[in-house]
Amino acid sequence: MRIGEKIAKARKDINLTQDQLAELLEVTRQTISKWESDLAFPETAKIGKLAKVLKVTCDYLLREEESVRAEVSMTSTNSYEIDWTKLYPILVEYQSTVDCEMYHRKFTEMAKEMMTIYKYSLDDTVLVLKDLLYKSYLEMQKEQNSKRY
Repeated sequence: MRIGEKIAKARKDINLTQDQLAELLEVTRQTISKWESDLAFPETAKIGKLAKVLKVTCDYLLREEESVRAEVSMTSTNSYEIDWTKLYPILVEYQSTVDCEMYHRKFTEMAKEMMTIYKYSLDDTVLVLKDLLYKSYLEMQKEQNSKRY
């Protein structure tokens, strides 16, 4: 299920109109309509509030799978550690096939450039790059889907 479908379903599950949801999120009804039609994606800053208002998790909105299971273990310092490789085996596999150093350098250069030009903090820079990468993913996914039909 796409994020737009999830937003629409969750909104309807709690009996909100698009206008009501828009008011709660301080956006326009047209914005909600675009999100639900997958014509636009909620800004990173809106995802948390959107999930809270809709009474769902951010994972539910962002992930394509309905349920997520990860192996969580307690470390010696009484904090939790998640083994993401159980959820995403590619996180182990890619390291032997991809030129990781080259991509690491490219991502680092992009981050440093963005921090210099826009005066963003490192955390803000990473969020912006993550958002841009996700937008690219959605565009490429849309292209792939249109080629199938």
